[in-house]
Amino acid sequence: MSAECRHKRYFRVRGSDSSLTAFSSTADANTKIGFISAYSVSSPTKTEALEDSDHTLVVTYEFNSKDDQVAFKAAIDASWNASGPFTGTGVEHFKTEWLDADGVVGATATF
Repeated sequence: MSAECRHKRYFRVRGSDSSLTAFSSTADANTKIGFISAYSVSSPTKTEALEDSDHTLVVTYEFNSKDDQVAFKAAIDASWNASGPFTGTGVEHFKTEWLDADGVVGATATF
């Protein structure tokens, strides 16, 4: 894997009353979010952690090459025009941080 081809994505689930769902574990977060197969394109190495009092799942994706990372992003972007990138209800992908080779955040996108 390449330290130069990493980014973090931040996910949460909001209820119908706008409250945030607390996750009991990263496995629970994955179940409630329901990532589609696009999140496995280019076979990234994934590191998962809970933050914000267990309301946020942070997934760090690491790829072998920049081309792999670009293909991954393209697959997820395309899913927004199809059936959507999640099977869960109320899922929000609200931030992405692109990491430099030394792990410092080089750019951030918030949604």
